[in-house]
Amino acid sequence: MGEIRAALDGSWLLLRSRPEGMAFFDQSLQGFWRSFLVIFLLVPAFLASGLTEKKLFLIQNLYHPDLFPDGAYWTAQLVGLSMDWLALPLLLAVVAVPIGISHRYVPFIVVRNWTSLLASMPYLITYLLFLMGFISPAITVLLSLSCLVAIVWYRYLIARIALQATISVSIGVVVLDLLLTLVIGQLVGLMWG
Repeated sequence: MGEIRAALDGSWLLLRSRPEGMAFFDQSLQGFWRSFLVIFLLVPAFLASGLTEKKLFLIQNLYHPDLFPDGAYWTAQLVGLSMDWLALPLLLAVVAVPIGISHRYVPFIVVRNWTSLLASMPYLITYLLFLMGFISPAITVLLSLSCLVAIVWYRYLIARIALQATISVSIGVVVLDLLLTLVIGQLVGLMWG
C-alpha cells in the first residue's frame, strides 16, 4: 500500500512537470518487475472501458443484446490489454541502445507503468458517469477524446523527465506508444468481430 501511495504522489508531481516526482518510484530492477503488477490495479478502468464500449455498440444497434459475442469480446479485450501493457516495454528494450536511452530505460518503464494508474482516472470517471446514465454517448466520446489529449501530454512529460531525453526522442516514444495502442485496438476489434 505504501508503494502505491508513493507512486501516486510521484505521478501527481510528474503531472505538474516536477522532476522530483521520480524519487517516489522504486527504480531498481525489483521495482521494474514489480511495476508490471500495476496492471491488476487497472482492472476497474479496464472493466469500465469494456462495458462502455459494449454499451455504445448496443446503443448504435451494431449488435442485438442477445447476440452480442460476450466470450469473444472479453477474451479479445484481455488479450489487447496484455499486449498493450507489454508492447512498448518490449519494443523499447530492443531500440533503447540505438536511440540512446538504455541508461534510463528501467526508470522510464517503472514510471510509465505506475503513472498509468493516475492516467486511468479521468477515463474511469467518464466511463462510470456514462454507465450510470449521467452523460450521453456523445459527451462520453468527447470526454474520452479530451482525456486522450491530456494523457498524451502527460506521457510526453513522463518521457522528458524519466528518460532525460531530447524533445524529439520524447515525442517519438509517445507517438510510438500511441501507435502501438491504436494498432492493438484494431487487432482486438478484428479478434472478436
